[in-house]
Amino acid sequence: MLPDQLDSESCEPAGTRIPPGKRLGEHLYEAILTMITRQKLTEGARLPPENELATLFGVSRPIVRETLARLREEGIIVSRRGSGSYVSRRATPADGLSEAKFDHIDSFEQIQKCYEFRKAIEGEAAFLAASNHTPESLESIREACASLGRDVAAGELGGNTDFEFHLAVAKSSGNEWFASALLAMRSQIELTIDIARSLSLNRSTEHLDTVQAEHVAVVEAIAGGDPVKSRNAMREHLTKTCSRIFRGPQHGASQDKPGSD
Repeated sequence: MLPDQLDSESCEPAGTRIPPGKRLGEHLYEAILTMITRQKLTEGARLPPENELATLFGVSRPIVRETLARLREEGIIVSRRGSGSYVSRRATPADGLSEAKFDHIDSFEQIQKCYEFRKAIEGEAAFLAASNHTPESLESIREACASLGRDVAAGELGGNTDFEFHLAVAKSSGNEWFASALLAMRSQIELTIDIARSLSLNRSTEHLDTVQAEHVAVVEAIAGGDPVKSRNAMREHLTKTCSRIFRGPQHGASQDKPGSD
């Protein structure tokens, strides 16, 4: 069931509890970024401990740890064992505080529009990634795909891992605008991913393997250096995912044309 509203505006500075019904990890991420910018925490400044952040924003410590891990991955903070987390660099618009905001996902029509937009953006990102990827960025795509496979095998939702796979492809394009677009609409994308993957968990192992094979096809096309095949593989995956949400698993069959709508 869709939430009544997904607020894309940044949370207020420290001390504001995150309202129920929102993606806690995403909004805690935005709240900490806001804390860093509005409170003008300079590089080297220490963030509050995990338990204090959990109390300030009314979330669990696992949510705090997951959010801090994301901030570390993006180089915004560094953590020192036994000492805490510190600001490594100031947040920028590309870190999720952009003035550009995407619509809320509050209807099934918006889910379809999200996938239409993603096919346009991510198809071209995959096209460019086939030619512009580096050994390091290709390894990031492979590892994200492998992590997704492990989540599937463990029966886990894997929504965040799924997003990281698509973000790795965008980053491999060699054009930072693709990654910025995905980051700006991260909460919307992760919501649609969660819906799709929640439905998949109730389906057969064969179905789960089919979905994972679509991710593998994207990896193989990019690794093979074939731009057109990479674009088609990404668009086909997104088209089938959207179809499975609305029409069931039988509509992920191979008769769908690569890149078709």
